[in-house]
Amino acid sequence: MFLKSKKRSLSFFLTIMMLILIISGCSGKGNFSSNDSASPAQPETQESQSMEYSRDSNLDYTGNMGFGNDEKKVEAEQSTSEENIQVNAGRKVIRSANVELETKEFDKTTNIITEKTNYLGGYIESSSITGGRPINKEDFRNRVASFKLRIPEKSFEQLLLDFNDMGNVIRIERGGEDITSQYFDSEARLKSLTIQEERLLEILRKADKVSDIIELERELSNVRYQIENYTGTLKKWDNLVSFSTIDVIVYEVREIKSPEPVTLGERIIDGFSKSIKGIVSLAKELIVVIAVLLPVVFILLIIGLIAFYIGKKVIKRRNKKIDRDEE
Repeated sequence: MFLKSKKRSLSFFLTIMMLILIISGCSGKGNFSSNDSASPAQPETQESQSMEYSRDSNLDYTGNMGFGNDEKKVEAEQSTSEENIQVNAGRKVIRSANVELETKEFDKTTNIITEKTNYLGGYIESSSITGGRPINKEDFRNRVASFKLRIPEKSFEQLLLDFNDMGNVIRIERGGEDITSQYFDSEARLKSLTIQEERLLEILRKADKVSDIIELERELSNVRYQIENYTGTLKKWDNLVSFSTIDVIVYEVREIKSPEPVTLGERIIDGFSKSIKGIVSLAKELIVVIAVLLPVVFILLIIGLIAFYIGKKVIKRRNKKIDRDEE
């Protein structure tokens, strides 16, 4: 009986243990299934985090999306360029240039400069030509022309480029004077003086005393004088800004100067050609000198021969006289 009861208790215990294991196994499966169900969610979380990180990485410091940066930059550049254009358009700059060129066709070049200036809507403020017209190749006197051109500001750079087609450009210098601050200060001063003039006129209409009227008219005359000065200055500046100044000097030459040699071979060839030209030029000068001195030499030679003949006769007579005296 004792054994039977012991077996029963053992089987009961085993049954209890199995139930516990089954329950724990079910709970383990439940936990595992819950972990399995959570595990796919984790990559989604990581993916969403990575997406968020990628989005954040594309964010600029202003919080804008990266793919919109190019558009933002383009818009910013366009707005900046427009602002620069507006700023530059409002600036007052007096532009000027000095140009020197040489040409073998002096008359043609000067005519082209005049025609081009008129075509661009400008005008010649002053011009002069010095030197004589060459009669022939031997009597070549170089002429020099100088122009002061007033060209519309929009055609300033175009004309400077066109000079390359008119001759050999030796020098081009550009300059500019920014008078924006002076211009707007004068403009503001002019507006202030205009308002002051209106107020003085209004007070003058209401004045009764002669002394007050005289004082007001004196002040009004002073204000009007300043208004005229500022108005004239602004008009002059407007003209200088609207029409740029180009000073041009044109040299007439027999041949266009070649550029300076750079390489050793070019320097040797240039030196040899210069030597040949120097020898030829020296020979020409010697021929000219001989041609100039030839009449003088001929006359001196004749005088020398006559002197020699006379001297010879004198010596011969003296010798005869000496011979007679000795006899």
